[in-house]
Amino acid sequence: SFFGNVPIFTIPGRTFPVEVFYSKNTVEDYVDAAVKQTVQLHLGAPDGDILVFMPGQEDIDATCEMIKDKIESLEEEGAKPLSVLPIYSQLPSDLQAKIFHKAENGMRKVVVATNIAETSLTVDGIIYVIDSGYCKLKVFNPRIGMDALQVFPISQANANQRSGRAGRTGPGQCFRLYSEKNFREEMLKTNVPEIQRTNLSNVVLLLKSLGVQDLLQFHFMDPP
Repeated sequence: SFFGNVPIFTIPGRTFPVEVFYSKNTVEDYVDAAVKQTVQLHLGAPDGDILVFMPGQEDIDATCEMIKDKIESLEEEGAKPLSVLPIYSQLPSDLQAKIFHKAENGMRKVVVATNIAETSLTVDGIIYVIDSGYCKLKVFNPRIGMDALQVFPISQANANQRSGRAGRTGPGQCFRLYSEKNFREEMLKTNVPEIQRTNLSNVVLLLKSLGVQDLLQFHFMDPP
């Protein structure tokens, strides 16, 4: 209706069925829980790569270190080696490209990513997704007058997008590190639009420079 009742086209994508598992209760430490879940999958699940969603770079680095340590200590007991790869936007591009290559000797790959892997990237061969339930959002803090990245619970739309990543190349499984009650009752349907949570000075200046006189009457899709 915002675009004047234009016709709507629905283009179905090819996705395979994904089985979703919730945690029984709320997880205290999502990094620790993700590491445990990854190791458990690596030791017990059939072949297939694992994608772990974390909010930001520090969490990703911590998760990668912990998984490597755990697997190294288990290798003496005959566990197979594991290739652990981080991906976030600040990573040098040659390291970013690594996540798309097949791991050598048919090793299982674990990709630990921010929500960059939710929509912008598709990594082939992902069968298992582990979703921490958090992401970083840009939010305006009026007290200091600056935008800052803060960790927030994801929305239901994010969660569904993340679980869908397991069904790209074949049937997959998604392990959510939060309970079904959290998902149903505490998560928003969709993310708060960026215009409603960031500094408006640029928006105001842009509209003024475009010759919009009355900003309060301007027809926003999501009014701030």
